Parts: sequence; structure tokens; C-alpha cells
Amino acid sequence: MGFNTLRFSLIAVSVVSCLAFLRVPTASSVVSRNRMSRVEMSTVAAPNFAPAQTSTREKVVVLGTGWASVKFAQNIDTRKYDVTVISPRNFFLFTPFLPSTVVGTVEPRSIVEPIRSLLEYDSRPFTRKIKDRFTGLNKENFKRSKFLEAAAMEIDYKNNKVVCADISDFVGGSDASFEVEYDKLVVAVGASSNTFGTPGVKENAMFLKEIEDSLKLRNVLADLFETAHMEKDLDKKKDMLSICVVGGGPTGVESAVEMDDYIRDDLASLYPEEIALTKINLIQSAGDILNTYDQKVSEYSTKLMKDSTVNVITKTVVTEVKPDAITVKSRESGESYQIKTPLVLWSTGVTASPLVKAVMDSVPEQTKRNALETDRTMKVKGLDNVYSVGDCSTVVEEQLMMDSAEKLYKKADLNNDGSLDFEEIRTLLEASVAEFPQVEVLLEDMARDGEEYVTKFSESGVCELNEQEFAKFIKSADSSLRGLPPTAQVAGQQGTYLAGFLNGETKKPFKYFHKGSMAYVGQGKAAAQVSILASMLPYSVQEVLPLFGNDIVLTGDLAEVVWKLLYVDMLISPRNKVQVLFDWFKCEVFGRDTSRF
Repeated sequence: MGFNTLRFSLIAVSVVSCLAFLRVPTASSVVSRNRMSRVEMSTVAAPNFAPAQTSTREKVVVLGTGWASVKFAQNIDTRKYDVTVISPRNFFLFTPFLPSTVVGTVEPRSIVEPIRSLLEYDSRPFTRKIKDRFTGLNKENFKRSKFLEAAAMEIDYKNNKVVCADISDFVGGSDASFEVEYDKLVVAVGASSNTFGTPGVKENAMFLKEIEDSLKLRNVLADLFETAHMEKDLDKKKDMLSICVVGGGPTGVESAVEMDDYIRDDLASLYPEEIALTKINLIQSAGDILNTYDQKVSEYSTKLMKDSTVNVITKTVVTEVKPDAITVKSRESGESYQIKTPLVLWSTGVTASPLVKAVMDSVPEQTKRNALETDRTMKVKGLDNVYSVGDCSTVVEEQLMMDSAEKLYKKADLNNDGSLDFEEIRTLLEASVAEFPQVEVLLEDMARDGEEYVTKFSESGVCELNEQEFAKFIKSADSSLRGLPPTAQVAGQQGTYLAGFLNGETKKPFKYFHKGSMAYVGQGKAAAQVSILASMLPYSVQEVLPLFGNDIVLTGDLAEVVWKLLYVDMLISPRNKVQVLFDWFKCEVFGRDTSRF
């Protein structure tokens, strides 16, 4: 059986299985739930929000409906906290499938779920329901969180209030703004696309952060081929069919290859002359695409794209975006040149939203410019009762080891020989965990790699470090606390952790477990770097069974099967799972829809 047949069979069986085991609610339960939703909406629709009845529970306000906020809301103990979720978006969006919605591999409605349904007891994760049994929380005493479809305009952290406004395009509120009081605030508003100040990006480029971006890009792509089909000048037609994707990370790569699949599989027979002239330029400032993945993944992806319409351009930065062209500069030669293009997709990272920037500017303890700094319990530095999770935050340990490097070195040099060997370093670190939790990272690395890990910091090539080398060694531990990637995986874990912390279930600081990275790389193939075993197994076991402690790197057809299975499992609701499986099934049988909206 070929892999195309295997994929088709997998999707078909998955659809049937989901339908067989999916519990479909009765008509009466749907009516009851809708009726309850209308009653709840009537109690919160007024601009000056006030609960229907006085609550003795602490008021927790959550800003946002992304990965972090949803995971927080689904794990918090609502008997203890009166939770209100505020966002201008009344749904959760499964962002990893945004590139697929651009070309119709997956439909937009398949990757969104109404936030109100996710606040029900039945939507709580399976592992959380198990914990609920031990704490006495059940469907009967569960208090559903409230939701307000509004935008947070300002955070008055001195008076514990959030200033909100109904900014909807259709039916606006009677007042311009209203206030919501809180005892604890959770900021999870996500982040904006980072343009790095590049001229013309905001005016002329497109982004892929929201479902509206996906629909707009889908229409522009369809219009591009229809317009090119009517163009008689061959040079103009060629320029018109040059598409640029800026950014070689997962979103940029998946967007480029999804468009290539669309062109290859669905447009080739409809626009044969235009397809022959089409080129997708994937521009990356680093030396490789997917450079945060294993080198095998990057090399495999680049090789696969050589057989596609995707032209990978590395070590190149975009210096200007115009309506019909971009200016790029080679980092190696310094040469600048133009690429004619009517469509630029900008996917180069994230930066703070205006709301987050306003908080950073008003709190002296905040020194970063792209995200709110928090400690490892997710509490915002400089504020007592404000927490931040997801893309809008960055974890920074207040007590850095570098500040005590000299003291630690002298403490560890027990024999005063001017250097530290492996055992001296390990003894020091084990005694310092309470003061510096980040040393756990070093201890784990040393347990996994042994003396080799320490030796790489030694200029002499032996497993001994002088004071300067030791400073570099512990700096790597401090660095591990910063710069967690702005991914769904990180945001979800942070939201779940913060709920457990506020529930009183843990006092330990947040620790991120990287379960792996996956990317679709086109032509029915994917790349997966699965690290879940390395995250879950004790390091003592990894030493005995090193295979299980290392990342498992998969590429090709098998990786695509793994990618689909894991992503379907990650979808937030049974409805989403079934819809995505049906979309794939439909795509395999009938192809993608090529019409405009």
C-alpha cells in the first residue's frame, strides 16, 4: 500500500471513528444551553459590568482567548475564583492550521471554537477532571467563567481595574468604554507581528496571525491568478506571479509549501501558462530555514523545496517593502537588489501589542521591549497581583547566577587549585538549587552528556573550568530562563501551570517541557522532531537508555502521518477534530476549492 493510499485510509478511518464515538448532544440540551447563554449575556451586556449577585470569591480577570488563556480558564478552580474572560474575539483559534486555511486544505470554521463552550465543565481537560475528583469539584458545583466580548484598552493596575470597550463592527455598546474590577489579572493578549521597523511592511505586506488574515490572503492569492490570466505582457505576468514569503520559521515555511501544493495540485490544470511562470521566494535572514529544528529537518526541507516552485533565499534581509516590489540585502556580500512582487507575506516573529507596551512603559521594573517580564510563577515584575502568560510574556529569573559568579566559584574550589572539575561543579550546583532554580537545567545537561558537557566550555579541552570559563558555563543556565519560543506549546503549558499555582496545587516555579517540533514541508511530507520522551523520562533512565533521551527526528511520508495524528489530537474540541478530518478527506477526494469569496 502506497503512502497516498495510507493517508487516504487514515483520514477515512479517523472520520468514521470520530463519528462513531462522538457524543452528539440532543436537541433539548442544545436549546437549554443556548437559552442559558442568552440569560448570561443579558447579565453582562451592560457597559458598566456588574455580576448578577455578590460573590465572595476572588475576582480573576483574564485578557485574551488564545492558548494560554483558554488553558488557564479550563484548569482554574472556579469555586475559589470568580473568573471573567475578556477579548474582542469570542472564539479560540487553532493557529497551527492557519497556513492550511489560506489554500483551502482546511476550512476556517474547522479551526475555531466558541469560547463560551470551552468554559463549560465538559470542556475541561481529561487530566484536570481526574484532579477535580480528588478536590471535590464536579459538574454540579462547578461555576462557569463569564465572558465579555470587548477589547482591553487600558490596565489601571493602581486601582485594580481594566478599562474595556466594545469595538465590534456591527452592534456597538451605548458607552465608549467601561471598567471591570479585579483582584488578580491574567494578561494573555498574545503578540503582534514584528516588522523590525522595516519601511513599507505595515502598509504593503500581509500577515498571518488571525482568521481574517487567512481569508484576505486566500482572496488575494485567487485574484492574483485571475488577473495574471488576463495579462498579455509576458514580463508583467511573470512579475505578477512572483510571491514572497519573508521568514523561514514554521509559519513561513508552511505558508510557502501550502501555496506550492495548491499551485501544483489544484491550479496547474486551470492556469497552465501562469503556473509555468510562478515562483514563491522564501526569504530567511539566517543561514537555514527552520533553524530552531534539528539540522536534519532543515536540510531535508531545503532539499524537498528544490523540486517545487519555492525558491529558498537565505542569509538575506528585507530592507523595504513597496506595493509592487521588495528590496533585499545579502548579509554575505552586502549587495542590495529588488524582487518584483505584488504579494508579500511577512512572518518574522512577534513583538508586544500596544496594551502590553503601555504597561511596560509605566512600570520601571520592566526592561524588555517585546514582552512583559515575569518571574517563574508568571507574576509580572513590578506588579503584585498581575500575571502574564503566552506570547505577550517572557520568563526572567530575578536572581541570576551571573550576579554571584565570583562567590560561587570560590565556594566550589574546595582544594584551592584554581580550577573546578566535574564533581566540584556538580556538588556546587546540587547545593544551589534552592537559591537558583535554573541550575536544574545544568544538572540535567550534565546528567545526560556527562563530562562532555562541561568540557565544551573549557578552552584547554579538559573537564576543568577556570573562573572565566565557569562564568560562561553558568551564564548558559541564566539564558535558559529567557526567550522561550512564542508557540502554542509554551503558551498552553504556562496557562495550565498558572491555574495550578493559583489553585494552590503547586509552589514550584514554572518549568517548560519541550515535547517536540513539527512542520509540514509540502508535497505530502512533513518533518517532526519529537522530544516527548526526553521531557518525560528521568535523566537517570536516559543515561541507561540514551536512545530514549534523544530527540527522534522523522522526515517524509511517515512524519506527515505523525504530524496529522498529533495535530488532530491537539485540536481543542471534538467538533474541530471531526471537521478537520472531513476537510482532509474532502481535499483528498475532490481537491481544494479554487473560488474567491
